[in-house]
Amino acid sequence: MGYIIKLSLANLKQRKLRTVLTIIGIMIGIMSVVTMLTAGMGARESMVEQVEKSGSTREIRVYATSNKRKDRLLTDDVAVKLGRVDNVEEAYPVLDISGDGKINGYITWGNLTGVSMDYINVLSETAEIEGKVPKKNGSRPELLFGKGVRNTLYNEKTFVEYSKSVNKEKALAGNKIDITISLPEEDKEEEEEKKEDTATATDAEKIEPEEEEEQDNTKTFKLDVVGEISNEYDYNIYTDIDTLKVFLKRMSVDGKIPGQPLDKNNQPYNEWIYSYIIVRVDNTQNVEHVSKVISDMGYRVENNLEMLKSVNKTVGTMQLILGIVGSIAAVVAIIGIINTMMTAVYDRIREISLLKMLGADSDDISFMFFFESAFLGFTGGVLGVLLSMLAGLFINKKLVQMMEMAEGSYIMNTPPWLILTAIIISVVVAILASVFPTRWATKIKPLEGMTM
Repeated sequence: MGYIIKLSLANLKQRKLRTVLTIIGIMIGIMSVVTMLTAGMGARESMVEQVEKSGSTREIRVYATSNKRKDRLLTDDVAVKLGRVDNVEEAYPVLDISGDGKINGYITWGNLTGVSMDYINVLSETAEIEGKVPKKNGSRPELLFGKGVRNTLYNEKTFVEYSKSVNKEKALAGNKIDITISLPEEDKEEEEEKKEDTATATDAEKIEPEEEEEQDNTKTFKLDVVGEISNEYDYNIYTDIDTLKVFLKRMSVDGKIPGQPLDKNNQPYNEWIYSYIIVRVDNTQNVEHVSKVISDMGYRVENNLEMLKSVNKTVGTMQLILGIVGSIAAVVAIIGIINTMMTAVYDRIREISLLKMLGADSDDISFMFFFESAFLGFTGGVLGVLLSMLAGLFINKKLVQMMEMAEGSYIMNTPPWLILTAIIISVVVAILASVFPTRWATKIKPLEGMTM
């Protein structure tokens, strides 16, 4: 077999241009497939990580379906009821109040999220907290930032995000933030009565009223940021829910509390109405069942498990499309191999005939062409994988920018199994592509071949 290998290598070397062009075709095909699959896997891992970190897959968010029907509102009684559902560990009421924030010259729009200290302890189990956790301190809320809040803060003059500024490494814990909250409007009928009572001009003395200035129905408070959660996908500003309730009560107008819904008569309810309730399930396998039970109770439910499935389905479709696109290049490479081997057979009919006359059998001829195909496939596969890794550097930069990930993130990691698989497939496909030309070569009759 040694002389057959030498003949094969000599043939490849003699026909350099054809060999190089065939290797380039294989290289481009392998590069396309590997790059497409790596990009799809990287994007999937990044998106799944974001979904998982934005909230536990064991948690279900329960929302009211109507603010006008009392039996559909989320109250303390509903939280207790949800906590008693089978497979539910705990139900945590959440109170959201929207407001604008300003800290160290950076502004943001978001919500103050009131949660129980028990839920804050749950958060601390999955992510580190820099600084302290909010405490119950009367009516002055202390704030705990999710690290994602850094991406919502921007300079009001330059519009540069805090996470991209020179201050991005500075801790937010220990600073004060100005929170501006909209106050409830006073009852319009009472306002009209006040205006009538204070009117002193007679009909004859009446003059055209001046245009009234729009009143600023907001109030700003300076609150302490005591800690920051290390989870970069957490965009919430947490505080103790009981302290937040006292804080909001102090801003009530005619019994109306900021952020609290009104009934159909435009009057406040006589109990706290929560924005949503977080239901923590004992196991991810029971999330779908518990979600259905709560949904049947008349509430709207959301959970990260469903979002995770949606992400997997979307990314799976994307990977399929990318794989098909890459496979087109691979098919072109296969056609190139077939063409190369067919041409090699036609060019070497006399050589094949001479080898047979010298004692070479069909197995020797088959081995010669299969070896040449395997060599082309292996060389093209290795170069294709290397080229894919180089292309990944450029594509990764674009993906990070498109997905707005932190600078320096790298998602184009080609796994070792994919590198090895790509090279093996390249060799196998190259050999299979040469089957027909090789079979034709083995059927050449020595005497007929010498006269051609």
